[in-house]
Amino acid sequence: MTLTKRLILSLLLMSMTACASTLTSVKLKVVDQDGLPVENAEVFLGFILGNEGANVKELTDKNGELKATRRQNLGVIVRVNKEGYYQSKLRTGPSDQNLTIELRKKKTPTAMYAKKLTLRFPKKKTAIGFDFEQADWVAPYGKGNIAHVFFYLDGQFISTTNYSDELRISFSNPEDGLIKLTKNSTASEYQFPYLASQDNYQNGITLKSFRSGSDKVTDYDQFALGYTFRVNTEVNSEGEVIHANYGKISGDIWASAAESKKKKSFGFIRFTYYYNPTPNDHSLEFDWRQNLFRDLEHEEKVYEP
Repeated sequence: MTLTKRLILSLLLMSMTACASTLTSVKLKVVDQDGLPVENAEVFLGFILGNEGANVKELTDKNGELKATRRQNLGVIVRVNKEGYYQSKLRTGPSDQNLTIELRKKKTPTAMYAKKLTLRFPKKKTAIGFDFEQADWVAPYGKGNIAHVFFYLDGQFISTTNYSDELRISFSNPEDGLIKLTKNSTASEYQFPYLASQDNYQNGITLKSFRSGSDKVTDYDQFALGYTFRVNTEVNSEGEVIHANYGKISGDIWASAAESKKKKSFGFIRFTYYYNPTPNDHSLEFDWRQNLFRDLEHEEKVYEP
């Protein structure tokens, strides 16, 4: 064996030995949304590129804790489940870990109108009403009956590097509106508040996107958690809300002024929404088994809570 081959083999063996001797210790504590320990939560720890049999499947103790040490070299995949709770999962790096994971309870999963929507604009520079229950524009542009929200689109699309879009969102009632939410640090599959807020709704917002060559400016936030909204709002003489419907939008709202003569479209809007039709019910938890829309296409169905 030549000197070069012996050197390469030696380096490979050293690398393999180093990887095999790398230890990662994980101390995991599982708590609920109130910070209380969750006993008997089912925990899976996947040690990435670890030795065969290195993965862990165990239950948390009465303190909601679990400890494990394994050989690995790239990190750990963590999944936590328990009946009556939303799953939590995350991926860590290769160093020792001392983790606290929130496992959020399922409180009041609710039947809602939920849909991944892509809708074409029949007209530009016009505020067009949209009906959440019909998932369509109101007459004369669609089969909608109630204008829960209005969308106004302006702009032009020349190419993928030359365009401008302006989407204005407004409401007919002054107490209706949106609240934008940012993502939080929870690893739970359910990240929205359990209940929609009673206050601080913004009655109108404008989202703009512009690009000319390498210059690009956009209000679109791909990291946004989404929005909660309130519509059909009625108040009494003292300004207290006596009637309203609530819902949420997952992620940001995206619109384009790209026209299509073939489809008679002056642009389109895309977002995923959940509309709770029960008056004064603030619940934002969606029960995907009770979607009030029927016969949705596969790409329109919503399974996230």
